[in-house]
This record gives sequence, structure tokens and C-alpha cells, in this order.
Amino acid sequence: MPTDQPVESPRFRIDPEKVVLDVRPGVTPSGRPPVRIFLGTEDAQHRAERIFFYSIEKHRDPARVYEVHLMKNLAGFRRKGWRTGFTNYRFGIPDFAGRQGKAIYNDVDQIYLTDPARLFDLELEGHGYLAISPKDTSVMLIDCARMAELWNRETATSGGKARLTNEPAGTPGLWGPLDPGWNARDVEYVEGESKVLHYTALHQQPWHPFPDVYSYHPNPLAYLWHDLEREADATRYQVFTRTAPSAGFAEAIRAGAEGSREQGPPRRLSGRAVEMIAAGRADRVLEVGLGKPTMPVEVRQLLGKARFQRLDLADPAHRWPDEAADAVLATNLLDQVPSEDLPWPLDELFSRARIWIYLAVTAEPPTFGAEQGGDAHCGRRTADWWRTRVAEAANRWPGISWHLDVGEPPALEPVASFQTRRIEHRRPPRVWALIDPRPAASVPVVRLAEALDWPFEVKELTFNALFACPNVLLGNSLASLDRQASSPLDPPWPDLVIGWGRRSVPVARWIREQSGGRTRLVQLGRPRAPFDAFDLIVTTPQYRLPVRPNVQHNAAPLAAIDRPALDQALDDWQKRLGNLPRPLIALLVPAGHGAYALDRATAERLGREAGARAAKQGGSLLLAVDPELPNEVANALQAALDCPHHDFGAEPAVAPRGRAAALALADIVIVAGDDPQALAMACQTGKQVLVYRLPGWRERIPALGRLNSLLPRPLRLTYRGTPFQQTAPARMADRLVASGLVAGGRNARGVARALEARGLARDFAAERAISSPRPLEDLEVTVARVRRLMSELSHAA
Repeated sequence: MPTDQPVESPRFRIDPEKVVLDVRPGVTPSGRPPVRIFLGTEDAQHRAERIFFYSIEKHRDPARVYEVHLMKNLAGFRRKGWRTGFTNYRFGIPDFAGRQGKAIYNDVDQIYLTDPARLFDLELEGHGYLAISPKDTSVMLIDCARMAELWNRETATSGGKARLTNEPAGTPGLWGPLDPGWNARDVEYVEGESKVLHYTALHQQPWHPFPDVYSYHPNPLAYLWHDLEREADATRYQVFTRTAPSAGFAEAIRAGAEGSREQGPPRRLSGRAVEMIAAGRADRVLEVGLGKPTMPVEVRQLLGKARFQRLDLADPAHRWPDEAADAVLATNLLDQVPSEDLPWPLDELFSRARIWIYLAVTAEPPTFGAEQGGDAHCGRRTADWWRTRVAEAANRWPGISWHLDVGEPPALEPVASFQTRRIEHRRPPRVWALIDPRPAASVPVVRLAEALDWPFEVKELTFNALFACPNVLLGNSLASLDRQASSPLDPPWPDLVIGWGRRSVPVARWIREQSGGRTRLVQLGRPRAPFDAFDLIVTTPQYRLPVRPNVQHNAAPLAAIDRPALDQALDDWQKRLGNLPRPLIALLVPAGHGAYALDRATAERLGREAGARAAKQGGSLLLAVDPELPNEVANALQAALDCPHHDFGAEPAVAPRGRAAALALADIVIVAGDDPQALAMACQTGKQVLVYRLPGWRERIPALGRLNSLLPRPLRLTYRGTPFQQTAPARMADRLVASGLVAGGRNARGVARALEARGLARDFAAERAISSPRPLEDLEVTVARVRRLMSELSHAA
């Protein structure tokens, strides 16, 4: 068994770890052969790995055995040039499988939407492997005996991916076609047809595995993955558990038992840890370790007469206590636990703490993984890596304060610390809602403030000419505010300020400064200021903001549909328009902007196509036009209609009532363009919503399409079911946006794509929706996030 590199870390293994999903208790075994799945993964993909397993558990045949082989940290492979930490592992599967039978290969960035046995049971019909194309090996059904000559441990460890892919792809008859539904890449997903969803755009993977490498952006289909994660959290699902740990955990137990004979030097507490322990009440303290104790000596001094209990997992007779302690400490445990096992010890620790938990770990040196000769990521246990793992567990156990100290060998002094302390308010938080006369700035702010169900004051802001200055220059000031025309801003200062857009940002920051830094800031939309100036930014796809820990991405604006206005419009117009044939189709025509503004030619085409749809269904159009739409464009649209219709008028005084009437009366709603507010309100009606896409500047220049076909392949604009992968300039642009120095681009179709992905809207030209309608829970999610923000205090040092 060739291993041309020494295995210097116990985390590297010779063979994949096999996880057996047995026949479920109480179910009669089917007698069919086990479904063998080989998963390419790495330590940094721990969240994706867990949800991949959960997707199998959700859909598998309970009467059948499934074997999932974790191909992670395998010895003997040189990772130089690999795009992932598992790129070439797939080509060793025939040897890993004993050169016999069938095996499925999956990348870890996938989820099953149906039973994997349906793939495993397919007939290969003489082919060596099935895949959606000869060179796309990210999902495969493999004949291990037939492929063993080309794909084996020796060729996988010594050859490059290109050769290992091209040779079998060029061998007649070796490759066989696989139903594309088994590898639906990003926006290729269609509910009911897709069997495996593959998140191929590395910078849009919903679990954000490499924040130091990619500047992540939201994926319209992320909700499918997050739905699975919420289900897994609700059931406390883990791949490995206390009663069924990994094979590597047994090795850790043995190592811990051998090391328990020597007393190790105690760790030191960081200053923040001292503050938390001194402030926290703890009569009963549980210390959990693996071998020799290393609890900081200050802990006993700080806790005085508290009763201590030690649990050593290296002791064969150890038993986890049934009763929770006030505080839990683990200073000699997590370092020794294999990465795949970490979730269950963390869950066990948090489940046994009533008030707070203290953890101490050691960061891995930068040289880790060098023995494998690669530049791909190995999931090195950095301080941020540890913080992420602990924070994920803490999210599953809300209400517990926690502190993490991270040291570096050989010293045990903390070099980084992270803390989240739960706080309780003696009274409901005092909230200020900053609004200005624009509906887009007032409606979502007030809607969020009302949904929080805390007392709030509306502060109306009027601005002077200085509002046009960049926020990085205005800073924390009222320089852009017309104080005479605005609501007074006087103490007592609020606990929470909610604003929208960029205009209110200097005012919000000034308020926090006056409060001594106590006020929390929640900003909706795009602040055009440094992200770290806010506790939370709530944004939507059209602003193209990058993912950051304090940025929440909603699918659509928090636009409020005025139910009373719709009911009144229904009463006013139902009888007056009763003679129009049904179905009634509302056509909402926003003014558009920039490259996607509605011009005369597009308006004529819109009129013809919308009218044709209404005529085909034997119905009528209800026309609601934005008053800012130029008259000649509105007239061209009106002239092109060749079906029964009613125009509600475009005057500023009547346009809002006309839109409300159209939404109230319609059976179907067509939204022309990308107006986020119109889309959000249309989807809130619960009616079928069609999105009529306006052409961008590229589509308006036909010569660009011909030019694109003449370009060399690396420069050609292509589509493969996934957005373009992120480039270094794009990452730099995101850093500038996060610093507030630039506003960033605008994703005009972002909201429409997000709503279409949820089945709440459909492309006008599409035959069917991408999925069945999913509830739009943006407001509920935002309220929960703000409430959590106000109940905890986080620090990092």
C-alpha cells in the first residue's frame, strides 16, 4: 500500500472511515445489498458533511443498510494543485471498495433529494462508470472491478486529475450517461426532477467553509440546505454520537489514558474569561477531560466554595451525569477529539451547563498538512476554526454563556479568546425607528419595529444637502440632518436603533456615540458604511452585499402589503369591473432604472405578450403603471394591448390605489422588471406571480452575442448551471464594499431569482415553477435574529 509521505498527524488515515447506517429498529430487513457511497470531504466541510448524511437519513429505505465511506485526510496523496482537499480521492474508490461491486461517489457539497438506493440500483449496462458527462466525475456510479485498472490507489496518488479524467472519458464504451437529475448543479435544480442538488459555486455554498479564502454571497437555493440543517438541529442529529463515536475516537481514548499518568501544566485564563467566571454564579461545576487535568488554577479561586466534579472520558468506568451543573469546563478534551467527532462532545458539554461553559483548546501550527505536500485546504484548526465549531454548538443550545480560549504550542497562554454572554433586560428594550418621507425607508423599518413587539418611537428625519456626502466622511454626526424639521433626538438614549439605507447611517452612529456605545444598531438595505459599524445589517439580493457574520440576507424587502387598502379596493372596484372576463391578470409596470429601464420597444413587446397571455386564457389585464414611467413608454404599452383591459392610471395621486386595486382583484400578477418592492408585495398576496424580465444592456446589443462566440474558450461567457466562480478582483471589491469605501454593484434580478427559487414567482417565459411555493419567512427570521442580538454580548480578542 504506497504511502510516499509520512503520516505525521493522527488525523491522517490509510483507508476511509466507514459509517454504517443500519436497518432501522423495528423494520424487517429487505435483504438487498448495502448501498455503498464514497464521500469526498475534508475537515473544513464539517457542516456540509453532517447535512449530506442527514439528507440520506431523511430519504433512505429504512429496511436497507447504507455504507458511507468518509474519504478525508487520506495518507499518501499529494494535494499540490488540488482545488479541494479531496480532489483525487475518488479515483482510489475501486481499491477502497475491494475492486468489486458497485459504488457511488459524491462530493460533500451535495444533498440527496431522494433515496440514494435508486442510483445504486441502476444497471451499468457494460459501462465502467455513469456520470452526467464523461468528464464530470462529481457524481458517479462506478463498476469497481472494471475501473480498477485505470482508477486505483497508485494512479490516484501519483496522477493528476486531468489525466485520470481524460483517459477513461476517451475510452469508447467506458462512460455511460446518467440522468442529469442526479447532479443538478445550482440553478439547474427543479423540484421533482432533481435527485441530487450540487452547490458547485464555491463562493455561494450556504455553509461558508472557507471564509478566509472566499468572500461568500447568498445562493438563491440556500434555503433547501438550511431547511435540512434546521431539521437536523431540531432532532439533535449527529453523524457520530456518544454511543456510536468514530473509530478515531477510540484511539483518542487510548492516547488520553496513556497520558493521564502525567500531570500536565495548568492552562491560563484570559482576562475576559476571568470576568465571565467572576460574574457568573456557579455552585456546581463539572470538569470534563480526556486524561490529565489541566484546569486553570484561577477557576477554583474565582468560584470559591463551588462543588467540583471531574469526568475523565479516558476512564473506562466514566459516566456522564444526568443532572446539569451550573458551569462546565473542558480544558483537556477537544484538542484530542477527531474533527468528525467534535459536534457530539460539544453538544454533551452544552447540554450539561445551566449558566455558562468555559473551553480551552490549542490552535494547530501553520505547518500542519505540509507533510502531504499540498496547497489545498486541510481544515487546519486555527483560532477562527475553533470559534466557528463552538459557535455552531452554542446555536443549538441558546441561553448558555460561553467562553473559548485558544492557545498555541508549546505555551498554554491564550493567544485568542471568544466569548458570548447571555444578558437579561429588566424591561423591554427601548427602540427608535428612524424613517424619512420615502416609503422604501419607512415601511420596512416600522414593520420590523412593530413585529419585535417592544415599545418603539418613530423618529422622522429630514436631511439637508450634505446627505449626498459619503458616509465615510460624515462619520458619527448630525451634519446631514435638518434638526429643525426632524424629530428631536434627546436622551434617554435607546437600546436599539433601526434605520434603512445610507441616509440614516450617520445619525444612527451618532446616537450610539451619545449612549456611550450601549445602543445596538440594525440597518436595513445597503448602508454604504463600514460593516463593523453595525450590530446587524439586514439586506436583500439587489444590493449584492457579501456575506459577513453581522449581515443577514433576506430573499425580499420587508415591504408590507396594506391589507385594509386591498380590502377597500376590492369593495370599490369589484362591481365596477365585474364585466371584464376572468381570469383577471394584474400587470404591474415599475419605472425601472439604469440598464433595466423600460424603453418604448420593450414596452410594446411587453404589451403584446401580456395581452396575448390574457387572450389565450380568455381573461383581461389590469394595468397599474408607475407614475415615473415616461409618457411615451406608457402610451406605447397601452397601444400594444390587444385584449380586454382596464388602466388604473399613472397619476401620482391615484397610482398607489390603482396598484392596490390590481393586486386585490387579480387572479394572476405579472411584474414587469425587477422592482423589489413590487415583487415582495405581489408574492405576499399568495397569488401566482410571473416575472417579465426586462433586457439588460448586453441583450440590447446583439453584436455582443456574436462576438462572444468568436472569443477563445477561456474568455467566453458560458453557462453550466452555476454562476461564474469568484475571482481575486471580486474578493477585493467585496472588501471595499465591507469597508464602506464603495457602494458595490447592483444585482437587478437578484430578488426575482430568490423568489423564483422558493416557488413564489415564476419566469414569464417558463413552463413551470422551479419548486412548489415555500413560505417567505424573512420577517420572522429577522425578528428572531434581532431578539437574539439583544439577548447576548459577544467579544473577540
